[in-house]
Amino acid sequence: MESMAAAKPVIKVAALCGAISKGSHNRALIRYAIELTKQDIDGIEIDYVEIAPLPMLNTDLEVDGKYPAVVEAFRQRILAADSVLFASPEYNYSVTGILKNAIDWGSRPPNVWADKAAAIVTVAGSLGGARAQYHYRQIGVYLDLHFINKPEFFLDGYGSPPKFDSDGNLIDPASMKRMKEVLLSLQAFTLRLRSCNSNPLTISEFRRNMCKLSEEGQALTPFLDGNLAQKFHSSSQYKRGITSEPYDWYDREICNNEKNVLSRFHDTHLGLKNRRYTPNARERMYKFVLVASWVFFLIVFMLDYRVKIAEDACCKRSLYGKGLDLWKAYS
Repeated sequence: MESMAAAKPVIKVAALCGAISKGSHNRALIRYAIELTKQDIDGIEIDYVEIAPLPMLNTDLEVDGKYPAVVEAFRQRILAADSVLFASPEYNYSVTGILKNAIDWGSRPPNVWADKAAAIVTVAGSLGGARAQYHYRQIGVYLDLHFINKPEFFLDGYGSPPKFDSDGNLIDPASMKRMKEVLLSLQAFTLRLRSCNSNPLTISEFRRNMCKLSEEGQALTPFLDGNLAQKFHSSSQYKRGITSEPYDWYDREICNNEKNVLSRFHDTHLGLKNRRYTPNARERMYKFVLVASWVFFLIVFMLDYRVKIAEDACCKRSLYGKGLDLWKAYS
């Protein structure tokens, strides 16, 4: 275990804060994240990138395809990072202007955000910045910036009990634990993206190729050895999959989810005989239930109609039964 920990890959994380005030609670989250990487979490280096000096985005500042020196320095630091950690408040139900400006400068060609893992933590009012956080995730879709899905970090910085001390440092035990989980998840996801990016196949292309291979009937199995940075072999003799060892520094929840997804993939797409319910079987079952329901309601309707006819006949017989001539006349 110690030898594996010693050989753990190191990732570099660029940390950006969406507030420039000195007492910002979101800046305090970044400070705590830096402390965690120095004390409790191995394999992560956080580079805090100050975005206040950046000018407002103006293409007139781009001369001969070159950016201002401060912008170029910012872009190079993002480009050198393996992943990005955003900490931001919520302004008017959305993102902050200063962080959006930094994102826009980084998106100028060539896009320095592309194919990087990212995490977003927010401190705001009652909802903890949830609305702003989802806006950042939407922006990441266009930038090819891949945010981790779980765990999510929303913190009400103004509720009771206090989450920060008088010096602005994070003191809430639950939030401190959650922040550590975010960093571990970001680390695991960054290593996964690094292993995918080492191959010419992009992540989206890799997913499409997996579906194509499953249609052709080739087995898709995980690698049983190697490390998280192992390359996906492009040779048709190797099976495409996800590295399964070692998981020592993986977030346990993410590892279990990966194994469950891979297991379901094998069961549903490889036609294993011990699987009783397949997508086709479920579809046939749904159709059968639908047809059976229609037949049942049709039978009930017909029976109800016949019962009404019989009741009507009985009533008329009782009414005219005293006189056979009257009954025959009515008939």
